Amino acid sequence: MSVTAVLLLLYGCARPQGIVTPPVLLASPTPVAHHDPLIISSPVFRAGEVGVAYTPVTLSATGGVAPYTWTIPIGSLPSGLTLTPDGVVSGIPTANGNFAFSVQVFDAGSEDTAGLSASIPIVARLAAGLVSGCATECTVELGCVTVCGTFGQISGGAAPVKYTLTSGQLPAGTTLNGLSLNGTFTGLPGRLQFTIQVTDAFGATATISPRYNLIPHISLASGSCVGIFTACSLQLQISGGLPGGMPSVRIAAVGPQTRQGCWSPNPQPLPSGYTLSVGGGYVNLFVPRPGNGYGGIWTLVLTDQALCGPGTYCVAPGATASIGIQCT
Repeated sequence: MSVTAVLLLLYGCARPQGIVTPPVLLASPTPVAHHDPLIISSPVFRAGEVGVAYTPVTLSATGGVAPYTWTIPIGSLPSGLTLTPDGVVSGIPTANGNFAFSVQVFDAGSEDTAGLSASIPIVARLAAGLVSGCATECTVELGCVTVCGTFGQISGGAAPVKYTLTSGQLPAGTTLNGLSLNGTFTGLPGRLQFTIQVTDAFGATATISPRYNLIPHISLASGSCVGIFTACSLQLQISGGLPGGMPSVRIAAVGPQTRQGCWSPNPQPLPSGYTLSVGGGYVNLFVPRPGNGYGGIWTLVLTDQALCGPGTYCVAPGATASIGIQCT
């Protein structure tokens, strides 16, 4: 057999009868992996409060090739919060404000990425303080209704806010309404103190301890004066009311003087030249001597400088000044 015939036989170009050529095996192509697009699941970034541990938020994504790596490429988280590479936002905020930023995630091959814009509002730390009128103590005249009950105010924090009496007792006749007292201040004069704890929606707390000085309701004593052919002077003592205050006085009514004397039994006009003033803890009254005498009973009303209702100042029950001046 020739050399050519042998080569043909070996390479299958000639197939002599009875000889089978084995099949040629071809390698399979390398499979190409298919992945869904990388997508960030919309996270719920909660609000937070300065000084209160932020409720952690775990970011998540679908598609791409896990594991994922998370970053903040634009803006920044609130100061005090951090984002771990595996997507957990946590920490304790140290400043308030609204913080805008972008979140970006890379898949395991760093060939696919996705982004999302977000923001986290941080409120100022809850605080409670006394109003200026109660910086030392709240002075309240007994008989006051609600209007004089505000003792404090809050700042920062987040609603809803809860108020709890933690020590002491409220003034008699009142109930707690936030950092105010509602109702009518009753009971005995004196000083008392209590403590209120304020708790906001994030669990932050603040305390406030107002001191109340409950003073007696203002009152005016009645009295009388008789001028035996002379002028009439009278001092009516003031009790209770705002310490150091200067209440005002007015004549609310004038009635006839029924006591026997040389004056008309019928109501008379106010005598010319009379004076009525407040000073030294008294209502001071002076009536000059008219030639034909004078008789009358004055009802005096004293108004304090302390509120006892909305737009209404405390008023003493009417007192009487019985006046009789003999005629010549």
